Amino acid sequence: MSNRVRAVVAGATGYSGRDLIKYLLNHPQMELVGAFASRSGESTPLSAIHPQLTGLTDLKCEPFDEAAVTRLNPQVIFLGTPNEFSHEIAPALLETGATVVDLSGAFRLRDASLYPKYYGFEHTRPDLLETAVYGLTEFVRAELPGAKLIANPGCYPTTIIVPMKPLLDAGLVDTSQPVICDSKSGVTGAGKSPTAGTHFVEVSESFKSYNVFKHRHTPEIAQGLGLANSASALIFTPHLLPINRGILSTIYAKLKDGVTRAEILNVWRETFAASPFVRIFGDAQLPEIKFVANTPFCDIGCVVDAETNQVVIVSAEDNLLKGAASQALQNANLALGLEEGAGLK
Repeated sequence: MSNRVRAVVAGATGYSGRDLIKYLLNHPQMELVGAFASRSGESTPLSAIHPQLTGLTDLKCEPFDEAAVTRLNPQVIFLGTPNEFSHEIAPALLETGATVVDLSGAFRLRDASLYPKYYGFEHTRPDLLETAVYGLTEFVRAELPGAKLIANPGCYPTTIIVPMKPLLDAGLVDTSQPVICDSKSGVTGAGKSPTAGTHFVEVSESFKSYNVFKHRHTPEIAQGLGLANSASALIFTPHLLPINRGILSTIYAKLKDGVTRAEILNVWRETFAASPFVRIFGDAQLPEIKFVANTPFCDIGCVVDAETNQVVIVSAEDNLLKGAASQALQNANLALGLEEGAGLK
């Protein structure tokens, strides 16, 4: 076991933390050596927190403590912790020399001035915002080897940036009209702590939008697409589905004159030729949540109206996997010189 990469998960009590632990327990080249929760609480067996792990590990989830993490001599630390907590602890963890993969939004935005508005706190480490690799794996493979701080993308932004960025980069989109992103997520996207708006009675047999024009993923999407963070360039509306997991995004854009569906598919195929976790739907079938639930894939497809030059793009992913845990592991694998899909297949 000594030649395996030593991995630690902080935020092990959450849904993404649970799924990341399941991957790590089966990883051929990583060893999970520690799991941590918040600073308070007691040492608790992981199998008591997540019964799905019964018989798979004897590890306990410990109260978070930087010194305790350091004593484990980790080579990679995954942070499935809240935004402000990641912001607080990441600088000290980087001092250990480990690669830190942060699944929160604490280091995703380049502009520190956006954090008070969208995340509710002042960002005190703009230097780390400049050096963090925004880990949408398919676009930053060259930047990941040796990276020390990786900002794992948000779940909604992944479903939007993956299909749209190649088309914008190729000049196929008429940006005089806004890109409209209509996205729907399962309830696990809201996290494990129950709230008045996410408990069963509020969600079951309903479907609603939320945080319209003020969702914290809006500037992240705009940054990833190279669009201004304004309704004239980007409209993002999230919705809550009465399901456990999965995201489906429907994206509306205006194409430049004469752009065909075949051109879009060709750009996608060229862009993602070496991307094992992006699947392109080139026939009549469009992506659906049931195709990606419990998988590490992002599925993309589209329909083009030649008369109006409008394109409707449909993308889907598991918000806890490609939207969080599996993408974090993709990034860690490449940062540490391992095969991208190790532990994910």
